Amino acid sequence: MSTSSSLPRYAYRRGTRGFAAFLVGLAGFVVLGVGAAVLPNSGLDSIALSWLVPLTVAFGLAHFVAVYGLIRRRSWTADLVGYLAAIGLGITAYGLLLSLTGLDPFGATSSLPSDRASVEGVGLLIWMTGLWLVAARFTWKGVRPTLPARLTARGTAAAAA
Repeated sequence: MSTSSSLPRYAYRRGTRGFAAFLVGLAGFVVLGVGAAVLPNSGLDSIALSWLVPLTVAFGLAHFVAVYGLIRRRSWTADLVGYLAAIGLGITAYGLLLSLTGLDPFGATSSLPSDRASVEGVGLLIWMTGLWLVAARFTWKGVRPTLPARLTARGTAAAAA
């Protein structure tokens, strides 16, 4: 078996980027669903909704921009997914903190019974936390910058001299 390969170095991470794109797209669909369907039907104040709905929809659309970047192997994708994951993790941490302190954000705004809405809301927050963590991990592994061959050769030649 030969040590040289005809595949470029980035091709070995194609499946990693594809899996990350799937996870980021899944998170984008969930966020878009929350922003377009759940929030407008909740019992929140109209002033809060006038801020939350556009921000949530924009956050969901940013996930699909990241999916495009992952599929097309763009270098800015790792930063964008990192920012999206950080924002998402902050929101889920805040939601979990509200739930743990007794200020239930799900029971008061849901048409479901309060206990069931709380359990489903906490489950969604935990699932989204895991989804963003795994998506960020596979994005950072799949969009690692590769050095051109001339830079690699120059670095080894300089080290040998």
